[in-house]
Amino acid sequence: MQFEKRLWSFTQGVRGRIAFSVFIGIVAAALGVIRLALLGWLIGLVLLGHSIDELIMPIFFTAFVILLRGLFEHWRTMTAHKTSAIIQKKLRRHLFDQIINLGPGYAGRQRSGELVLTLVDGVEQLETYFGEYLPQLLISTLTPVLIFAFVAFLDLPVAIILLIAAFVSLLAPSLWHKFDTKRSLERQQAYAAFASDFLDGIQGLATLKSFGQSKSRIDLLKKRSIELFRSTMWVLATNSLSRGITDTAIAVGAAAGLGYGAFRVLDGEMELTTLLIILMMGVEIFRPMRDLRTVLHEGMVGLSAAQGVYKIFNAEPLVLEKHSVNYKPNLEPSIDFDSVSFSYPEHSHIVHDCLNFSIKKGERIGVVGSSGCGKSSIVKLLLRFHDPVQGSITLGGRDLKNISLDQIRNEISVVHQDTFLFHGTIEENIQMGRQNASERDINDAAIDANIHEFVTTLPD
Repeated sequence: MQFEKRLWSFTQGVRGRIAFSVFIGIVAAALGVIRLALLGWLIGLVLLGHSIDELIMPIFFTAFVILLRGLFEHWRTMTAHKTSAIIQKKLRRHLFDQIINLGPGYAGRQRSGELVLTLVDGVEQLETYFGEYLPQLLISTLTPVLIFAFVAFLDLPVAIILLIAAFVSLLAPSLWHKFDTKRSLERQQAYAAFASDFLDGIQGLATLKSFGQSKSRIDLLKKRSIELFRSTMWVLATNSLSRGITDTAIAVGAAAGLGYGAFRVLDGEMELTTLLIILMMGVEIFRPMRDLRTVLHEGMVGLSAAQGVYKIFNAEPLVLEKHSVNYKPNLEPSIDFDSVSFSYPEHSHIVHDCLNFSIKKGERIGVVGSSGCGKSSIVKLLLRFHDPVQGSITLGGRDLKNISLDQIRNEISVVHQDTFLFHGTIEENIQMGRQNASERDINDAAIDANIHEFVTTLPD
């Protein structure tokens, strides 16, 4: 059972609501103990031969406590889910703000399917983590101590046995947690790969149909789905083993406590009614652990989904905006590139080396060249998706770094080409026209498309 500190930081502002939800859960657990204690007492009175009239009040109180406990359980569940909905809304807003802050340059370097998976499905899984797993983890940690105090009042030795068993059932699965977390992360990665390739297929559907490559894409998605299936089965298997550890600790603890209690009754050190009360309470003592066991899988899935969220929050913007920038209306419509050198982050290939040109008001300029020569890079630099390594770019006589990003993008309109490149190698994209094309055929196609020289300059 893991408590993730960084996920806990997302609860800032609603921790009072979480604490209140845990408090309601503890009250519900206490009512459960009282309910079973009353049932044990009631059974003891029946065995001792008390009349129906003497049993009316115990029956009434027992029924009242059962009803009250049900109401508290419903209250706890509704409070927890409302709290998790608040966290979900807040987290999604922070994620979108971060993506906007990172800019289009960051989004362009990520696979669309993986990004969508994190923003949609990942946040939904975290709602389950905050709404079910986290409150239940806190309740399962605190409840055994409170129940121990009640059972210790009846019989201290049996209470110690039950307390030890309760904490073993809570902590023992942590020994398996490292392997369980590894499998959950593998499943999340397989899910992200499947989602990304699936979205690629949808976005490039027209291209696939045009080149008759639907079958090859189906085969790829089939491969990804099998990987996702296998990783999911591994998660379920490791989760089942963790649940088995919890169940074993509960069963052994309950048997040991009740067995020792039976010997104490035979020795005259405990009353039969007391043993019956403890017997009935044995269900409630371990109920928080069983409840935690049922949401353990959701907790592990939530923790693995959080890795995608961390990735976005850990990312640094490719360009930084000065806080002292002032808005200057009516910029002169002129563009100047002065000795601009540029290469993309994490790539050694130089796209532009001392690029110089000027565009004055009213001029129409076309930039032509082979694929990969840097035509699109000029637009990206002008929109300040990236900053040049050297040199400067001015708009209306002002350095782009001294103009707000909002103003830059309000001053410029862009109409993109309607093209789509599948995630993978250039060779794989060229082979869309013919899967069995030889290396020579691929080279000839690259030459005909005027991209061969550019491709040969790229790293393998």
